[in-house]
Order: sequence, then C-alpha cells, then structure tokens
Amino acid sequence: MRNAGFLASLILASLGSLVLSCNAGEARPDPALRPSLESVYEEWRQSMATGNLQQWEASTAFSRQIETKNRIISQRLPFPAALFEDPIGSPSLGGLLSLGVLSTGETATSTYFGKANFGTDPETPISDNLIVLHFLKEEGRWKFDSLRIVKLGNDGEILLKLRNSDFSFLSGEEFQPADQLPPLQQPVNPPELLAEAWIDCTGYEVDITINGHRLGKFTNAKTTELVMGGVKKGNNTIQIQSVRRAELTDSAPRFEFAIYAAESAGSEAKRVLHIKKEGDLPPTMQESFSGQ
Repeated sequence: MRNAGFLASLILASLGSLVLSCNAGEARPDPALRPSLESVYEEWRQSMATGNLQQWEASTAFSRQIETKNRIISQRLPFPAALFEDPIGSPSLGGLLSLGVLSTGETATSTYFGKANFGTDPETPISDNLIVLHFLKEEGRWKFDSLRIVKLGNDGEILLKLRNSDFSFLSGEEFQPADQLPPLQQPVNPPELLAEAWIDCTGYEVDITINGHRLGKFTNAKTTELVMGGVKKGNNTIQIQSVRRAELTDSAPRFEFAIYAAESAGSEAKRVLHIKKEGDLPPTMQESFSGQ
C-alpha cells in the first residue's frame, strides 16, 4: 500500500488538451475579487511552509480540512505532522500571469499561466502550465480549497490565444468553480485494514460510498482512490450510483471495480472485492463484502 502526498490530494492534474465547450453555469467574471482570493491563498501557502496548524485551519475550507484529515488517518499516519511533511511545495503566484476570476458568490476560481514551482528538483526544467485555484465561501469569508494544474503540452491553439490575450478558453469546465458548496464528510477512525479502490467506469458517471464514507464521483475514468476509513475485517457495505454517459467515449461501456486491503502500508495487499459488469449498469447497486 502506498502513502500519497497530502498536498497532492489538493492538486488535480488535467493531462492533454483543454475542453473548450462552455460550462460556466452561474459563474461570472469577478476581477475585483482577485486580491482577496490571492491573500487567502498566500495565507494558506505560508501555513504549509511554516507548519502552522492554526493558520492552516483559518485559511482552508472546512470541508477540505475534514477530507485531508480523513485521508491522513485512513493511512494510519499522524495528524498534523504528516500534513506538513508533504514533499510537494506550494507554488508562489509571483511571476505568474493572472487570467481571470470566476465566481458564483459561494465558490470561485482564480486562474494563472506560467512556470509554477512546486519545489521539485532544481535541475528539472519547469514548463508553462495553467494553474487554477479553487475557493469556497464559508460564513462570509473566502477559504482556499484546492489547486488544479491544467497541462498545456503542445496545444498550440491555447498558446496562440494566450499570446493574443484571448482568454475565451476560460469557459472550459477545467476553470469553473464548483456549482455549490460540497457536503461535509463524516470524520473517520483509524482503519482496521488500509484499503485502496481501483475503478474503471468507461462510459459511466459513478458515485461510490463505502461503509458510509463517500469514495468519490468518477466520470468515464480509470483511476485509483484511497478508501476513507479503510475497510473492516468483518462485514462492509458498498453503494454505487451510476449514470450512463455514452457521449464521453467511443468504446463499449464497462464497469470494473476492486478493493485491495492490507494490514499495513508495507504488507501485501489482498483483493477483498471485485465487481465487473458489461453493458448497462443499474442506477443503484448495493453489496456487502468481507475485509478478510
């Protein structure tokens, strides 16, 4: 079982070209909000650099605090020590070009272009990318939520738009704030067994909950995810809600899901659940399984 970096859990990477279709919803440009958002981000960045838990709690969205703490506890690591031991640095906004702020009033994004330094090997060249900061408004105050990297690769169209100060691509879904504030997760206890889920939901959007803790929503994806709270050695439950998304793939729809559990991070993982479905999925599936 692997230990994931906790700053990495706040960073979502989009590989390949950008999606240019409009998906703005109720989000509107709000350039006057930029100084406030940047101040919050800088406060959060300083808290990570100095290991200041009180400052981190003051600048981080409460829903993200719970998610981060749950992720650490689910790996049987110490909180907050593991939070501040993350090898990934928090990039400064200095030298980055601000492209715009979008806000729904409760959620917001602030997007930048340039060479963001995450504290990697100084001999490793830093490429130009798009950085999207996500924020949530709680009790009248903006809080930092997460950071997304949108890698440009060789996308000449986007680079040309940037040179011409054409930021119309910000209508793409990668740059939109959340539609609403996220639901709060329930705190987890240290797990009996560490667990990781493997998901292939080609042609589907699935929302998965394990033992009452949401694993996440996955759309036409092949990925892995830490199981919050791990799994029990005895009886466990899983609920899967699905929606067919045929427009997202030319491949035949399929769903395959597995959970691997281990006594510790260094021990061999055992597959404790495997679900494989071809064709149409029912809207809701519920199953029980043993962790041993």
